[in-house]
Amino acid sequence: MSEHMAVPTAIPIPSAMISTSSAAWFYLQQGLSRLPGGHHVISYIEKATQDDPYRTAVEASLILYGIYYYLSKPQQKKGLQSNRPNLTKQEIDSLIDEWEPEPLVVPPVNDKETAERYWRLAKIPIVENHGISKYIDFTRDNKKESFENVFNLSSNNFLALSETPEVLEVAKETIRVYGVGACGPAGFYGNQDVHYNLEYTLAEFFGTEACCLYGQDFAVSSSVIPAFTKRGDVIVADDQVSLAVQNALQLSRSTVYYFQHNNMESLEELLEQLNESEKKEKLPAIPRKFIVTEGIFHNSGDIAPLPELVQLKQKYKYRLFVDEMMSLGILGATGRGLPEHFNMDRSTSIDITVGSMATAFGSSGGFVLGDTFMSEYQHIGSNAYCFSASLPAYTTTVVDKTLQIMDNDNSIVQNLQKLSRKMFYFFNSRVQLNEFFILKSSEFSPVVHLELKESFRNSKFNYTRDSLFSELLNLQKRKISDVFIEPYENEEMFLQEIVDAILVNHNILISRHTIVLKQETLPIVPSLRISCTAAMTEEELLNACENIVTTMVRLCTE
Repeated sequence: MSEHMAVPTAIPIPSAMISTSSAAWFYLQQGLSRLPGGHHVISYIEKATQDDPYRTAVEASLILYGIYYYLSKPQQKKGLQSNRPNLTKQEIDSLIDEWEPEPLVVPPVNDKETAERYWRLAKIPIVENHGISKYIDFTRDNKKESFENVFNLSSNNFLALSETPEVLEVAKETIRVYGVGACGPAGFYGNQDVHYNLEYTLAEFFGTEACCLYGQDFAVSSSVIPAFTKRGDVIVADDQVSLAVQNALQLSRSTVYYFQHNNMESLEELLEQLNESEKKEKLPAIPRKFIVTEGIFHNSGDIAPLPELVQLKQKYKYRLFVDEMMSLGILGATGRGLPEHFNMDRSTSIDITVGSMATAFGSSGGFVLGDTFMSEYQHIGSNAYCFSASLPAYTTTVVDKTLQIMDNDNSIVQNLQKLSRKMFYFFNSRVQLNEFFILKSSEFSPVVHLELKESFRNSKFNYTRDSLFSELLNLQKRKISDVFIEPYENEEMFLQEIVDAILVNHNILISRHTIVLKQETLPIVPSLRISCTAAMTEEELLNACENIVTTMVRLCTE
């Protein structure tokens, strides 16, 4: 190549493309000039073509394709419609009548499967005539079984104040004034003055700055914990927390660690390891860190050691979250919960407290206690608060009245605690019973959990807690939702046999501890659950316990 030959400064364009483009541009310019604002489009195209003609070609192609796509869609729709059968109204009605939807629950194939998988439904008591009290009438199995004047040792209405005339009168008056339901979520006209009054009363009664009400107690933890956590945060939880808290931990997106149940040495060792790990990693931001536990544990009935927990949370700079759904209204001299039980101040010991109004307070819904900032943040950051319907007004005034009664007279709380201790020491002192069952609960808990001894379970049903958990994890990893583990089912049916024998022979209702096995993410085994309320007398309770022990020992030795 000659040194004097000119070097091209742009990609050469074929003459045919130039002539074709010029003709197209001429006619397009003529058309656009007749449209309002067309000169702006012409000016843009001229500048774009001058700077980068290939870009203009691509843009024009896209415009043409868009026009083609838009115009072709109606033709496609017409084509699809032409393939549809032309049915008369009678034929359409006939097809609708013949259509059978898929069942929401797969029905049992045979009687054996019914007995194995659906027997629990037949054992659910349906209370008739009146509300929950110490003597109830109920039916089971679609009214195939009927029982009257049964002594109820399966209720969570521990203080039994919802049965008193003054509380019932408050509920009736509230319904006359406010009606029977809220009209929407709290932030959308659902909350009324009685809701805000109760939030203030709860905060004042339990000694915190503020309170936030929720429509359902089970959903509180699974909404509050995710509201204050994110990816990268750290949660250290007791390995026997309830299903509601387990769901909350899964939804938190945080890194979750478990310490051995109520074992403070295990907790401190884990906190020390995490502290050292954090120093080595040199994280770009300081994560939020929580210790999560319960007041009275839902699955066992024992109590968390609050003083040691507070000491560790202060030492390692963690926040403390306590689920007190089973302890508020029960623990402490006046029913103010776990801190009062240990003579501690709630506002300085626990950062977030979750409570229920469906247990000791005999109403419905849940709440969260804490400082003002934490409570106000939930109004915009907690899903269950923002999107769930508010409580009916009468459920709030009932709790307000209950708190007023408790504040004026703590004799009901004291009586409940006395009965709880009597029940605990009765079961704990029965030597024959202790050969087969372990008493898991605290003497301060109104709920007693009796769990089969590991040796007896292994000999009778050939499985252990660890083997059950391993099998459950294996099924969950394989994405099998229909969990059926035969040894576990056999133990559940054996415990139900004890419940039925006590009911038929002594007219006493106790229950199995309800477990949704396919949802559980922590080790758990079946147990019997026996509860007392403040409305019972000591004689009634101890006579019932004697009959319960006799039946349990008899069935275990057969």
